Amino acid sequence: MFRYYAKRNFSHTRTVRVLLSNYPQHVEAIMYTAFDRYPSSYQHLIRAAIDAEPAFTRDIVTMALNMGVADPADIVRVAVEAEPSYADDIVATVSEQNDTHLENLIRVAVRAEPQMAQSILTKVSNEQPGQLELIVQTILEAAPALGNYITTLVGDLVGKETTDSTLTENTSRRQRIEQTLRGAHRAGISYDRLQAVAQNYGISDQELNQLIN
Repeated sequence: MFRYYAKRNFSHTRTVRVLLSNYPQHVEAIMYTAFDRYPSSYQHLIRAAIDAEPAFTRDIVTMALNMGVADPADIVRVAVEAEPSYADDIVATVSEQNDTHLENLIRVAVRAEPQMAQSILTKVSNEQPGQLELIVQTILEAAPALGNYITTLVGDLVGKETTDSTLTENTSRRQRIEQTLRGAHRAGISYDRLQAVAQNYGISDQELNQLIN
């Protein structure tokens, strides 16, 4: 099909759009072929494919990663610019396969689509719970305005206010709160704001000081 359209002077991006529009069930075969034939045009191919079938954004990104057409962070940037509403899914997809540069992946995505910062934070922290502290720090550094809503942000990540007894029974939840506070501190959130959040979750000033120091 690619040869057929090439003979008729279709650009490879137009070919991708036509094929995906007509044969969305063959998205893998179409994109593997496109990346294999035109690897240097990966940016145009990703944009064309996502534009034609945004619902397949995760699949398109996965195939670009599998084919090694570019650095993962660049794939994230191109995909987020093509479909901003899928920014959280895009970062989560890439981080599942390559979390060694998670900080850079998040930063690139937030810079490309700042309005999705909180959604990226929630999605990626669920996918990579062991790196919550780094994720919080990176998100707040890339989108400082979120720091104004730190109480809401923590609530979205770990749940609403609770009591000391509940925290004692739920060690995992307590750890998430601590990691979130440390990440926020490293991102430059003021002590007063951290203190207000800590108090909501039964964390004393002494415990907070130990956490951030």
